[in-house]
Amino acid sequence: MTPGDVRPDIVRLKNGIPVFLIRAGSQPVVRLDLTFSAGAWWQSKPLQASLVNAMISEGTAKRPGREIAEILDYHGAYINASSDRDNAFLTIYFLARHMDIILSLAAEMIREPSFPAEEYHALMDRRKQNFLIEKSKVGNLARDGFACALFGPGHPYGRTFSRQDFDNILREDIIDFHSRFYHSRNCKIVVSGNYDEKALLSRLDELFGDKWDPPGIGEPVKVGKRPSAERHIFVPKKDAVQSALRIGHETFVKSHPDYPQMLVLNNLLGGHFGSRLMQNIREKKGYTYGIGSVLAGLRNSGFLVIVSEVGTGYHKAALKEIYRELDKLCSKPVSERELKLTRNQMLGDLLRDFDGPFARAESIRTLIEHDLEIDFYDRIIHAINTVTPAELLELANKYLSPDSMYEVVAGHE
Repeated sequence: MTPGDVRPDIVRLKNGIPVFLIRAGSQPVVRLDLTFSAGAWWQSKPLQASLVNAMISEGTAKRPGREIAEILDYHGAYINASSDRDNAFLTIYFLARHMDIILSLAAEMIREPSFPAEEYHALMDRRKQNFLIEKSKVGNLARDGFACALFGPGHPYGRTFSRQDFDNILREDIIDFHSRFYHSRNCKIVVSGNYDEKALLSRLDELFGDKWDPPGIGEPVKVGKRPSAERHIFVPKKDAVQSALRIGHETFVKSHPDYPQMLVLNNLLGGHFGSRLMQNIREKKGYTYGIGSVLAGLRNSGFLVIVSEVGTGYHKAALKEIYRELDKLCSKPVSERELKLTRNQMLGDLLRDFDGPFARAESIRTLIEHDLEIDFYDRIIHAINTVTPAELLELANKYLSPDSMYEVVAGHE
């Protein structure tokens, strides 16, 4: 089975909401995904997007959060609300025979959340305490420093939290954010599993298919990128027992023509356990338990980053070896043997991404998040099978030059 063989059926509700249908599986279990362009990119205040999403199941106009939890538990349903830089998601797993009540509950949570004040303040207290604990960890310091270096402190992708942000945001801010971004003109639905399609679509149309217009259409706060002029950044942490490393630079969105081939190059560099970075920094040198590289695609940008934590006193040696691996990829073609192993590993991972209706739903959701065509996965498979060592060498010189990298180290010098 290939991605081209698993295209979802696409229908639209009365108000135009697209519904992507993946009907498969032997068990009568259903996964419902609702996606909104309502991530951090769209917020006017830090924390707005994540707080709306975190409170979506804390109460509605019709019932308190306790009752929502009891209904989900009684019917064996599971809910997961999440958000990232660009999007917000509500995912619910449930038995097909409970479709009516679970879909009704999902519509309540999305369309009529009450954001009860008591639960809001309790959530804020927990979030603030967790932030104060997490903010001093070297991994988080390096992550935030890297994002700020790439995009600038005021950019939606570079903005980090401060203690003051928790004091500045109000319950009214998240109510406003919800009203502007959670509506029918900003919603996409994916349904996967074994279900009665006619009954499902009829119920979705009843619950989500009317106008459902917002009082005002949400727009992102437009702040230009301001990359750091300094490419080597050290964030001191006196009592740290490890140093966190982030090395990389801004790249491109997933629809960029170089993205499929760059996935292969990234996999060779640090995308799996047998990668060059793992073999050198972990297996040969023993500087770390783990190191890897990620080619991250965002809706409006992207970045390549090498991530690791090494023992205090070893970060300079680790950096030297990382740059050595980058230089190797920029100076010498990979062998056919290494490329073949990488191809096999990547194709195996892709097969797992389409193994079963819920895995397919996750892959389709990725297309929705990034406005990609269904042939995106076919193009990746084609690149894996056909990219040559010469092409990878050319890409390495274009995107892996050590001189183009930002380097952020957090820890004890």
